[in-house]
Amino acid sequence: MNEISVIGAGSWATALVKILTENSIHVNWYMRRSEQVRSINQDAVNPDYLSFLKLDNTKIYASGQLDEIVARSTVVLFAVPSAHLDSVCAAIPKQDLAEKFVITAIKGTVGPENLLPSAYLARCFDLKDFQQAMIAGPCHAEEIARNKKTYMTLCGSNETFISKISNWFASSYMQVNYSPDMVGVEYAAIYKNIVGIVCGMAEGLHYGDNFMAVLVANAIDELGMLLRAVGVHNARLGSSMYLGDLLVTGYSTHSRNRTFGKYLGQGYSVFEARQLMGMVAEGYFATKGLMATVTSLELNLPLLQTAYRVLYKHMAAMDEFKLLERNIR
Repeated sequence: MNEISVIGAGSWATALVKILTENSIHVNWYMRRSEQVRSINQDAVNPDYLSFLKLDNTKIYASGQLDEIVARSTVVLFAVPSAHLDSVCAAIPKQDLAEKFVITAIKGTVGPENLLPSAYLARCFDLKDFQQAMIAGPCHAEEIARNKKTYMTLCGSNETFISKISNWFASSYMQVNYSPDMVGVEYAAIYKNIVGIVCGMAEGLHYGDNFMAVLVANAIDELGMLLRAVGVHNARLGSSMYLGDLLVTGYSTHSRNRTFGKYLGQGYSVFEARQLMGMVAEGYFATKGLMATVTSLELNLPLLQTAYRVLYKHMAAMDEFKLLERNIR
């Protein structure tokens, strides 16, 4: 079992393929665009994401045929934007994943019921808990591409499987940890992208470090409330899989969500900010999905509400932050 199928062709998927091939894991890579397939197979470069990175394509088979890529491995890793997961799953017959292990590297809710990615995949393909695992950060693709020291967490109930694949990702610059809390870490991964947008808006509005510290402190408190509400009561919030991921998304210049939020704070419309980004900011979709979940749980999360009103109610970021000032402490 030294082979994996990777579905997704963005920067995160590209960074994961880099790590895997460095560890001599053969990667069967589904890429929707024929230009990407050709570039990987011929030049070992993803022309659209992390294009400075030269991959080892002697250990990569790239193809635009989804059914072929899924069939080639007993382990399948999904690294597509959450908004696209439903359409990808619809193209895979249920029986094709029945006997496989599935890893998710997705940070957003899925479908009209706003399911966690692991729950959505379990429903689509009748997966059991032991068949699933999840990759958590803090892991910016740009830093992985440059061999910067990084800590990754693999989550799931099947410790034997996770112990095996831990060796696929571990390296001199990548430390791999384990957590059984797949649900809590998935929610934390979704929420941190929303925090990234709010922190970006604060920067775009020229708030200073003092306010940013208060903002992030309140974000940590909100994350704790969310996790308890979904039944996760023993999460050690200070660990990297929860708080670390939140902090790097809120502060790092590599964060797409933070950049997206910064444009909104500078006065660009949501449409204009998305055009300027030229790539998916997962927090945009995550905000809508998580807002529905939080509303059903009757939670009051001011940072999430601020993001939702700016993104989906077309409220001005400046006005919403004046309101937010009075609702955090």
